[in-house]
Parts: sequence; structure tokens; C-alpha cells
Amino acid sequence: MSFRTAVFSAVDVVMREQEALAGCSHVAEMVSEYLDTSHQWTIERAACAGYLTLLDRLGDKEAPISPRELDWALRTAADSGDLRVVKWLTAYQPDMECSTRVMDSAALRGHLHIIKWLHHYRDEGCTTAAMDSAAAYGRLEVVQWLHENRSEGCTTAAMDSAAAGGHLKTVQWLTANRKEGCTSVASHFALLNGHMHILRWLNEQNVEVQDADQARSPTRWARRERRLSATLLEAPRHRPRRMSTGLSCRN
Repeated sequence: MSFRTAVFSAVDVVMREQEALAGCSHVAEMVSEYLDTSHQWTIERAACAGYLTLLDRLGDKEAPISPRELDWALRTAADSGDLRVVKWLTAYQPDMECSTRVMDSAALRGHLHIIKWLHHYRDEGCTTAAMDSAAAYGRLEVVQWLHENRSEGCTTAAMDSAAAGGHLKTVQWLTANRKEGCTSVASHFALLNGHMHILRWLNEQNVEVQDADQARSPTRWARRERRLSATLLEAPRHRPRRMSTGLSCRN
């Protein structure tokens, strides 16, 4: 069975202007085949670039994609908030699983529409990193939605990182609605970043502070707290420090 090349829109427009070629559909297919560079692309690359038309063309050719490539493509689309690509990839490989990092990445960037779609149409879910990272950037709407609709919850890193970023409303909401609390890392980073309003509020509310050694695993969090304590007076004043959420996104 021969493969029939889909005609490019540009080729179709030009062909319609050439009366001598009217009815010669094979000519349009040949020109499109000559111009087609989709064989130089993979579904992963096209998805990461957000080229939906190219994805359709690759899909028509039944281009392969591995579970690892699908996961990375979904994570990249979720990170950029491109729901069209997320939907396309899911429809193309409906039985292929991805990792929880897809929803985690969407939460990190605050793309609530992606989170909601994944929640309703995929089963992988997320991890505590989703709420932790959303809190780190003060994305309170995302934090609240995850709290109300997901069961993964968060860790003390949520309030610690929200305090480090100066997001008072998020800190207040977490204090009122979650039980994880914070560690002394919260006040250390708030002080390093000059968020005195956070320090005042924590002191006024007498917020219970957990021991970092018990609240964090692995022990890198305890080591970070001790290092911060030792260098507190020498902290730079020009650039705010942000706690790592454990998520990374390839550019």
C-alpha cells in the first residue's frame, strides 16, 4: 500500500491558481512530498516546540515515540502551559503512561488549566512537589485547588519556600489550612531575602516551628539550615535566594 502525502496548505493555494493543473491532485502530492521535512523531526521534538501542525503530520505517518520521550514531551508541554499538545500526545498514545512530574511541572509554573485536565483525563497524579513548588512561587490558587481536589498534600517545604519568597498570603493560608507547618528554614530564608513582613507575622502568630532534621529527608535540608545559620550575617543583599523545589525543566 502506497502512502498518500497530505497536501500542504501553501501548495494547495498555489495549485488552485494554476488552471492547467486543475484535477492533477498527484502533482500537489508530489510537490508536498518534496517540500516535506517532517522526516527530520520526532514527535518529542515537535511537541517540545509546540508545533501542532507538524505533530498532525507525524501522527499521520504513525511516527514512533518511546515512553521516555512521551513523558518528556508531556512535561515540556505542561511546563509551557500548552494544553493542545498535552491533549494531542494523550490521544496519540492513550495507553502509554507518564510520570507524576507532568502535573508537578504544571504546578511549578502555575498552569491550573493543565492540572485540571490531567486530573480528569489521566491517572498518574502528582507528588507533594506540586503543592510545594506552587507555594514557593506564591501560586495560591493552585495550592488551594490541589488541597481541595488532590490527596498528595505537601511538606514543610511549602511554607518554608513561600516564606523565602515573601508570599505572605500563601504562608497565612497554609498556616490556617494545612498541618505540615514550617521549619526554621522559613525564617532564615525570609531574613536572607529581606522579607521582614514574613518574620513579623511568624513571630506575631507564634507559628510552631518543626525541627529541620526530622521534617526533611534526605539530610541535605538539615545541612542547608546549619550552613545558613553559619553564614547568616554574611548573606548577600543583592539577589534573593530561593529554595530548590526539586523540579527542573529543560529549555
